[in-house]
Amino acid sequence: MKKLSRKEVAELGLYDFLGYIDAFDSPYIGGLAGTRSLIKRLEIPEDENFRVLEVGCASGFTSCMIAKEYGCQVTGIDISEVLISKAQDRADRMGLTNVRFQVADATQLPFDDNSFDAVFGVALVALIPLKVEVLHELMRAIKPGGSIGTLDLFAKSDAKKEIVDSFSTTMKTLLEYDVAILDIEKWRIIFEKLELDDIHVEANYNDVLLTTRPRSGTIKATMKMLYHMVINGAVRKRMMKLMSLRKTATMKDNEGFEHVGYLVFTGRKSNSFN
Repeated sequence: MKKLSRKEVAELGLYDFLGYIDAFDSPYIGGLAGTRSLIKRLEIPEDENFRVLEVGCASGFTSCMIAKEYGCQVTGIDISEVLISKAQDRADRMGLTNVRFQVADATQLPFDDNSFDAVFGVALVALIPLKVEVLHELMRAIKPGGSIGTLDLFAKSDAKKEIVDSFSTTMKTLLEYDVAILDIEKWRIIFEKLELDDIHVEANYNDVLLTTRPRSGTIKATMKMLYHMVINGAVRKRMMKLMSLRKTATMKDNEGFEHVGYLVFTGRKSNSFN
């Protein structure tokens, strides 16, 4: 994407700014292993006519990986114009012609009913207030018999309330709307109420928040962040607010992630869904 002016950077929200400095360059929740576990359960064939939709694609890492490895038609959407530009840049660098990206809202997908064979999101539904409504919108977009999946954070049943609340506050600061992390049982209730066949919910407690990119990528993103914080007061103010929440928001103790896990949910759209 084109380089933004100092004024344009100052006007970015935190989510867009972190995307601009390449902080969202690879899977984080569950790492690459978690993302691959979700993809495997979606049962995507090596078929150029099979259509996949990733909702909340960020910088396009997963969409491009699927397009390259399976040869199917992939569409990635995200609410951020910055990240969609980054995603298209990635696809262009990889020479992929079977993946496309567009700006769109997960609560109002710009696609007809029954448009895709598989629809999924990573770190998506947990960060949207109207979870059931979003899941139904994803289901609307897939064909009967098609697969739906999500990979999302959940709070353990014995998690300390103040730490869960701190995490929610951090997400609210980042996304600029209210976010509440749910425990695993509340997630199960949501999934069981959906008109889906073959529902599968897998809880994972290892490598919950795990960056998969090379250390050099992390260093570059950090240097970009520090540069903009030095030259741009608006960026500095937003980042300092976010960084002040980081200690408790990691939900991590000396033994690992004591308070959270991540789930892999998949199901198939039944013929009776309407």
